This record gives sequence, C-alpha cells and structure tokens, in this order.
Amino acid sequence: MAIVKVYAVRNKLHRAINYVANEEKTSLERLIGYAANPDKTEQRIFESVLNCNSVETAFDEMVATKRKYSKEDKVLAYHYIQSFSPGELTPELAHSIGVQFAKECFGDRFEVVIGTHLDRKHLHNHIVVNSVSFLDGGKFRSTPKSYYNVIRKISDRLCIENELSVIDNPIHKGMHYAEWKSSNDGKPTIRSQVREELDEIIKSSYTMQIFWKELERRGYTVHRKGNNIKYTSIIPPFGKRPIRIDKLGNEYTEKAIQERIIAERNGIRTMSPSQQKKIYKYNGNLKKVPRKKLKGFQALYFHYLYLFKKIRKKQTPQRVSFFMRDEIIKFERYQKQFKFLYIHEIENAEQLQKYQTVQEQRIEDLTGNRKKLYTERDKTNEQAEIIQQISKINDTLKICRADVRMCKAIFADANRVKEKYNQAQKLQTQAMKHEKQSRTKEVVDNELKRRSR
Repeated sequence: MAIVKVYAVRNKLHRAINYVANEEKTSLERLIGYAANPDKTEQRIFESVLNCNSVETAFDEMVATKRKYSKEDKVLAYHYIQSFSPGELTPELAHSIGVQFAKECFGDRFEVVIGTHLDRKHLHNHIVVNSVSFLDGGKFRSTPKSYYNVIRKISDRLCIENELSVIDNPIHKGMHYAEWKSSNDGKPTIRSQVREELDEIIKSSYTMQIFWKELERRGYTVHRKGNNIKYTSIIPPFGKRPIRIDKLGNEYTEKAIQERIIAERNGIRTMSPSQQKKIYKYNGNLKKVPRKKLKGFQALYFHYLYLFKKIRKKQTPQRVSFFMRDEIIKFERYQKQFKFLYIHEIENAEQLQKYQTVQEQRIEDLTGNRKKLYTERDKTNEQAEIIQQISKINDTLKICRADVRMCKAIFADANRVKEKYNQAQKLQTQAMKHEKQSRTKEVVDNELKRRSR
C-alpha cells in the first residue's frame, strides 16, 4: 500500500540556494523542478503534467492562474509524496498510479506536475498541485478530513486494484488494510482462504509432521522456523508473497496449531476460527430482475459466478475448490463485469469492441468541446454558464473513461474466465465419475461379502 504524505508550500519554508528577489517564484519553481528532476527520474517518460502544456512551462502557468484570480499569497501549492514498498512494482506502474491518483484527486480543476523518482530503494511519486484552480479560482484546502476521505481513500483503492501489498493496520495487529476492508464487506481474501485451508488440514492431521506434509502436498511453500529463519512462513499456491502463520491470528501459531491437532486427535470438536461469526454483505437492491436468456459473455460470467457460489457453500468436489482458490478473491471484479455486460446488452467481443470505440470517440469529442470552452472562458467575463458546461462535460468524461477501462478489463479477463470455467467443469465431471465408480465398487464388495456369509 502506498504511503501518502502532504506538505503545504509557503514562502517561509523556502530555503533555496539560489535566492532571488521573487521568493514566491523561487520556492514554487524549485519544487516543480525537484518533482521532475531528470537526475532522479532517470528517464523523461516518468514525468507528466495535468492541465499544463509541459513540465518546463508548468511554473509560469501556475503563477498566471494565481495572478488572474489575485491569489498569490499564503499557500502556493501542495506537495504530495506517494511512496511504495521496495521491489513490488515497476517504475511504469508507479508512475501510472501516480498519474491516475492525480487525475482523480485534482485533474478537473487544478494544474499538476507528477514525477516518479527512482533514486531510492522504494519508488515514490512527487506530485505538486497548484493551490488555485485554473477553472474557477477556488483554492484547494488540505484538511485531515479531505486527506482521509479523499486522498488516502483514492490512493489505497488504486493500490488494491493493482494488487500491491498493504500496510499493517496499526489497530488490528496482523490484519492488513485490504483484508480488514474485505472482511468488513464480507469478501474473501487470500489470507481468509489460507485460514480456511489450514483449518481443513488441522482436522485431518494426526501429528504436526503430517500437517506440514499436507501443506506441501497442496502446493504450499513452507519456510520453517530455524537456522537463519526467524519466523515460520508459508506461500500459498494462489499467492506470491510469504505469510507468517502467527500473523494469521492467535489460533494459527505453531503452538496453537499443535494444541488444536491434539484436541482433534482426542475427539474434541471445536468450530474452526475461520468459520466463526461470518457476515456477508450485499451491495445494491434486491428487486426482481426480468428473466431473459443469457448468451455469450453474459452466460459465461453468470455460470462462472454461480460456480463461485457453489464453492463458497462447499457444494463442489474438493478438487474443483482447490483449482479455483486463486479466482475466489476476484468475485467482486467479475460481478461488476457481468453487471456491465448485462446492462449494456453486450454478448460478444465484437459488440464489446464497438461499445469501447463509441466511448473513446465520445471522450475525444467531449475533450475537444471542453478545450473550446476553456478558450472561450478566458476571453469573456461571463464565466458562470461556461464553467457549468465544463463541469457537466467533466462528469460525462468520468463515466466514459470508466466504461473504457471496464471494456479493457473484460477483454483481458474473458479468455481466462472461459478457460478456468471449462477446466473446472472437466474436474467436476471427473470427480462425479470417480465417485460413481467408488459407489459401484462399494455395492459390489458389499454384495460379495453378503453372499460369502
């Protein structure tokens, strides 16, 4: 999870080496130069601007905005630093997240410079935001409320969407932010799946040795506590990062697991910690949906989501549940894609591409219209109506861009969904066939025993 810090840039904080008469210019210009410092970014592709022509002209454009609305004092700009954990993402992805973060937070009203620095072990974005809006002259005010409800919220969401690691929740030890949020929303996570699987293995293990062997048999990589290893950790086959088992909760330390195995061995049955007090939340209304025959993409996603439901209710063979473990945590993502396909009556790739093309053309047209309105606004004193039109265009652009992102996501996911579903169906057929053969053999064996008496 990215850590976001914010600093207000004021005259009194200026410590420029090359001091000049215009203190406002020196401090703000120095900051913009630092954000896009080529020595720190290494490559020019890791700098971007929003609502400015270029990095080189950004300072002049910001100052022009301040002078236009006579707001050249107090807070000149806000400097955001968005830092990521070392080694978990590429510079391209870090910069992409920084740009998207800036667009969602400030892109409609403020001039912004974004630079991604590669000079430390952890990649980090420097984002400089003009405190005065070029659109209406309003000032952006950074408050604790705006930080937690807007800035942090957007940054956290973008990190989760890009499957980045999360910071520990300081209140609930051992529970990461994404897990805590998913738990509150009743959604499965990698850690919740690991807990459920550990509970299953504990119930079927007679000793700790059998427990560790069963973990490895199921595809887990196990790093036992010992020489050069301070804590026991496991890497699930459907995950990439090691998880310390003692961080899964008090019931999952090595000592607690051993005690639970002994209790099971002695016939003492207790409810598994992962199965206690489960609360599932449904977002939306439950009004009746008109029945219609689903085809193509819609039918594929519907059957795939229905398979998820059966897995969660343990109504599928174990081999199917085992195969689908890495997909369960993507349930909400696929649910949104199905809803999008259903609402827009999209059944195949051709219709999806057509819809995406229409939205992209809409974005191009709206952006062109907005540019004309910006020019018209700067030439007239009657700006209220123009500003209102620009605001409406911005709202429409958000919807269009979200639709384009959804189309791209479906194109990226649809083939995998189809392959996974077909493989799961094959596994289910094999399991049913095996079960039928086992039952037939059992009937024959019982009949032979009966006759031999």
